[in-house]
Amino acid sequence: MMSEHKQNPDPTAPGTAVMTENVDYDRREARAGVVAGVSAATVVMLVAMIVGVYWLYTVAFEQVEHDQYTGVASKELLAIQAREDEQLHKYAYIDKEKGLIRLPIDRAMEIVAAEFKAGTVSYNTKSYPVKVELPGGAAAPPQPAVPSPAATQPPAAAHK
Repeated sequence: MMSEHKQNPDPTAPGTAVMTENVDYDRREARAGVVAGVSAATVVMLVAMIVGVYWLYTVAFEQVEHDQYTGVASKELLAIQAREDEQLHKYAYIDKEKGLIRLPIDRAMEIVAAEFKAGTVSYNTKSYPVKVELPGGAAAPPQPAVPSPAATQPPAAAHK
């Protein structure tokens, strides 16, 4: 009973192919012209899509932005600009009871320049070193302090 070999009923299983008379596989070669034509058409379509996407994101959007930003200003924007001009170039009371007034920007700059020239500036004018920023906006680590020349002399020489 062990020596019996059962045939697999599935004709598609490996090693069980059933040969049918007058049926054979296709022995023709692929047509090189058709393969080259399909390949060229695929490459042309790919290039056309790349150019189309590039045009969409650069040329078309730049045109839309140009039209939006160079068009006629809205009434709200014109009102804001007029209010800002009035605040910059006209006198006005900020608080009448306390005597606070708003000066025109030109007059305020004249007063500050005259105070600075006379040496009567009442606010901080001390200069501070610029903080170097690393890429990404992170501040650079603090730099070590440079010792003064007196601190670098040996103690014996300092007492003489």
